Amino acid sequence: MTSFSVSIPTLREEAAIGVLLRALQAQDYDGQTEIIVVDGGSEDGTREVVQGFDGVRLLHSERGVSRQRNAGARVATGKLLVFMDADNAPPPEFLRRVAASYQCLPFAVACPWFVACDADLVVRFIYFVFNLLFFLGQGWLRTGSGVCLIAPREVWERCGGFDETLHLGEDIRFIRQAARHGMHRHLLIPLPTSGRASGKRVWNLLKFYARITPPLLLGRYESLKKLRHEAAPYSHN
Repeated sequence: MTSFSVSIPTLREEAAIGVLLRALQAQDYDGQTEIIVVDGGSEDGTREVVQGFDGVRLLHSERGVSRQRNAGARVATGKLLVFMDADNAPPPEFLRRVAASYQCLPFAVACPWFVACDADLVVRFIYFVFNLLFFLGQGWLRTGSGVCLIAPREVWERCGGFDETLHLGEDIRFIRQAARHGMHRHLLIPLPTSGRASGKRVWNLLKFYARITPPLLLGRYESLKKLRHEAAPYSHN
């Protein structure tokens, strides 16, 4: 069976990480699954929460979402690497369905279908639009979201991991690099996530996406280095 390594970067995730870890430990998948949390210097109780879960490996790293993802991947042993945000809540069948999709049609990189939980209808509609864009463009546009990325470990190695100089756009850059080594897929497998970056500030969310989408589509990742936003908490204090 396909083995998994789930790598989770954390920074002040005391309120969210326990929900994700319980969901991962409740998966109905019989294959090997290891869980690796890479903390970037949380000052709250994040690490204490993680240490309360048996079988979860806790690493410490310098802050940076790409740096933390790479740190988890370097020690991973699973065939498929799953890079998850701490506020995800995968249903029990999530890994089983991902494994079945990979066995049926192997991919070099994939994203699930993101579902915004505890968010208003406007935010859910925004998520739906982006999912549709990701799905329709999986063969040529090659874009997605770092909320959850899935790739074989050898593909991560060939890509040299995530670009540690970026705090925004690193997910799109990785998808496009990985797609050079095989198929890019947007899986019809739902993954609930909090949608917390949007909160009730839908207009701010739309302005943010309007600002970053053109440079991402054009591959101008460097232009995003100075942009600060709550969607990129690992980039600032």
